[in-house]
Amino acid sequence: MSSSVFSKDHPIKLLVDTNVWLDYFLSRSTRHTSVNTFIAGAIHREDIVLYTASLSLKDLAYQLANLMKKDARDAEEPITPEVAAAAREVSWACVRDVLGKALVASVGNAEVLGAFTLRHLHDDLEDDLMLATAESIDADALVTHDAALLKHAEDLCITTEEGLELLAELAERDEA
Repeated sequence: MSSSVFSKDHPIKLLVDTNVWLDYFLSRSTRHTSVNTFIAGAIHREDIVLYTASLSLKDLAYQLANLMKKDARDAEEPITPEVAAAAREVSWACVRDVLGKALVASVGNAEVLGAFTLRHLHDDLEDDLMLATAESIDADALVTHDAALLKHAEDLCITTEEGLELLAELAERDEA
């Protein structure tokens, strides 16, 4: 994705996949640094709008809380009501953080039906819902780390590393 195809009059719409938000919050990911750099750079640009799918918020909260409880179990700590409450509170805080960085794109009936039309392309309901959501908001790209999705929808999907290249191109354009 080259910045030359974008006009300064139209913001670049980027839908951020759930796996990217998980990489953002989990420092154990090998992509944590590139994700953080990308999101930090994107949210400070007036010509980029980040979106998150409504279903990502639910998945993010659930997965983060479960991972924190798993970490406690792995450390042989009991999952007390206090530990469970702390895990839920942290996951809610992460969702609030996403809401401060991205607009929420609703996943409704139209997106569900759209996912069925995309099944021939990718055949993964969750990913097809993301593709249909990207289409419904007229996203310029879906930022993901899902290798199969990147392969099957290469005309729409980019990685955060490619997003960083886009940010660099936009910065160069700004300086020109």
